[in-house]
Order: sequence, then structure tokens, then C-alpha cells
Amino acid sequence: MTDTESTAQVPEAPERARQTRTIRLGAGGSTIEVLAGPAETSGTVSIYRWRMSPSSRGPAPHFHTTFGETFIVEEGEVDHFDGRAWRTLRPGDTAHAAVGDVHALRKVRAEPATLLMALSPGVPREEYFAQLATVDERDLSRLHADHDNHFTDDDER
Repeated sequence: MTDTESTAQVPEAPERARQTRTIRLGAGGSTIEVLAGPAETSGTVSIYRWRMSPSSRGPAPHFHTTFGETFIVEEGEVDHFDGRAWRTLRPGDTAHAAVGDVHALRKVRAEPATLLMALSPGVPREEYFAQLATVDERDLSRLHADHDNHFTDDDER
């Protein structure tokens, strides 16, 4: 079950009001908030807030060929794999995966966590996030390939 909703941001000035799009990632309760897409940043960066539900696990080891990712933990604890080792990230901690770097995230504690994700250069990921929870298993590989997610055979989960 994936659906989206828009929530109004409190404007600093009336002419600067914008909508934050929230994408629900299935029935588990996790969401992605689109804070700034590539159209809003002239393609420099895309920024998303991932609110991980207590049952959310995170993606297996993978890499991207067209963008890097930076993760900043706002709440809770999330483990980050940098292609060699796992380390626990706590509020305020940052991890970065450059273009082509294998990386993964996992959440082992049964509590929510929230992290910011900054993708550079900016790439539109809204369609990927929206389709991820509802895609048919036989179409999952195509969805990943279409959106530059290349999973490794690494079983470091």
C-alpha cells in the first residue's frame, strides 16, 4: 500500500509557501518526505526525510552509478555499511557513499528512526519510492535498474 499526500509547510513569507510531498512506503508505516527535488535546486541535490517505522529494515548492500548519497541521522539509530564494515549512526552522525560506492543501511532496534538523505547530483526518486512498496516481485529488478540501484551479492546483512 503506497500512497502520497501533501502537507503545507509554514511559509516564511506568503509567496514562498510550498508543499511537502509525503510518500507512504507500504503498510509498515515508514514514509519518505520530499524536501527538495532536483527541479528546486537546479539539479544540484535532492533532499528526502526517511521516517523509518519500528519494523523498517533498510536496503541491502548496493551502489549507484549516477549519484552519491549522504545520510544524516535525526532520531534513533541506524547502521551504515560502507562496503567494508558496519557502524552505528546516532542523531547528528553522518555517512556518505560517493558515486559507485557500495553501501547499505539497516535498522536493528525495534524503534523508529529518522534520517535525511541528500542525493548529489539531484535525481528524482519520488517515482521509485512510490513504486517500491507496490511493485510486483517479478518487476522489482526492472524497477531497481530503471532507478540506478545495483544490489551486490554481499550478504553482510
